[in-house]
Amino acid sequence: MTKIFSRLVTTSSIILFTAGISLPGHTGRAAAASAASGASGASGAPESSLYQRLGGDTTVARIVDETLTAVATDPHTRRTFEKVDMKRLRAKIVEHICALTDGGCKYTGDTMKQSHAGLDITEAEFYLMVKELRNALDRHVGEREKNELLKILAPMKRDIVTG
Repeated sequence: MTKIFSRLVTTSSIILFTAGISLPGHTGRAAAASAASGASGASGAPESSLYQRLGGDTTVARIVDETLTAVATDPHTRRTFEKVDMKRLRAKIVEHICALTDGGCKYTGDTMKQSHAGLDITEAEFYLMVKELRNALDRHVGEREKNELLKILAPMKRDIVTG
């Protein structure tokens, strides 16, 4: 069970973070706030971490929850999540995002490759999860933050898609 869970956490994380590049001209609800936070102010103060600009624990948890809820119920992707402790999976994905975006967390899960080994995740399944991640990001963060996160997650695809 732990190996399957770890694989799912890794697969979900990679899928969520390998969403690709945003469509030109498509902006999220927080795009204006994102643009405002994009550069250091006249005071020269350091810019916030990507995790902070994503909205921290509350917003990242909401994005992960919305994404996982969608893919766990979609007939095309739900097989991957049928025997998974979803509460733990959500927590590990939030932890992973926090670690990847300088939120001050240390990721304690398996690697993406370890987590997804034997799950036979297809490109179609992967891209359906990416679509749901992008939808959730569009609802909660600005375009800049979305693109930065997706850029961080994109390389994980090669360790997730094995089917």
